[in-house]
Amino acid sequence: MVLSWVLKVSSDVVSEGDYVLVYVDSKRRKVVKVSRGVKFESDKGSLDISNVVGLRYGSSISLSTGIKAYILKPLHFDLVSRFKRVTQVVYPKDAGLMILLSGIGPGSYVLEIGVGTGYLTSFIANIVRPGGLVVGYEMRPEYAKAALRNLSSLGLEKSVIIRVADARQGIEKVDERAFDAVFIDIPDPWNVYQHLRSVVRPSAPVISFLPTVNQVIRLLEYVESSGCCVDVRVFETLLREFEPTAKALRPRTLYTAHTGYIVFLRLL
Repeated sequence: MVLSWVLKVSSDVVSEGDYVLVYVDSKRRKVVKVSRGVKFESDKGSLDISNVVGLRYGSSISLSTGIKAYILKPLHFDLVSRFKRVTQVVYPKDAGLMILLSGIGPGSYVLEIGVGTGYLTSFIANIVRPGGLVVGYEMRPEYAKAALRNLSSLGLEKSVIIRVADARQGIEKVDERAFDAVFIDIPDPWNVYQHLRSVVRPSAPVISFLPTVNQVIRLLEYVESSGCCVDVRVFETLLREFEPTAKALRPRTLYTAHTGYIVFLRLL
């Protein structure tokens, strides 16, 4: 049975069965389910998780060594860190820009081609609910199964339909409603464009994530030769985090640099 990680947003007090983020420092943070017999373990000390029941979120509690930890309410990006990964995922720095460019919101119908682990899917589904829907196409049944398990653990299964099919062979609407935006994460997005016109709204944004320059060039060549799209833009997001120390503020030594390219366009 899949355990839900859905947060009880109406409660500021930790209850048994909730998920909490135990935060010691930036390197020692972990989402844990509050239940008897569960322990938070780190090199700074351990904590019997049942002891946090009744605490208000934001409270501190001592580890076995006397070092202080904080009990925080997990955010969505904290919870997805627990996903079982079966593929590479679209990093939050890229997902954030892609979602912003798409213009989606509560009630939007979204087409996603290439679901993989369901990481990006979860962010989209969390934004379009209530009333919205993400229809994902995934060729590999084992990936689709893993993604659905991950999404169900967040209580998002009612906002997502995953079809085990190749979108290159055709795409279907749901309830005869056209899609408001399209997200594509497959190596050859140009091979699905011919199927998009009949299932998306006029001038809908189509956003592809591609890891290499060669793929971006191939997509741009297709767009230029077919005349299918306008308002074409290519982005690369670079995010650099800093050490949050007032006396020695500086960039962190290690950070994720290049992850991929985002190609945005409007379908004619």
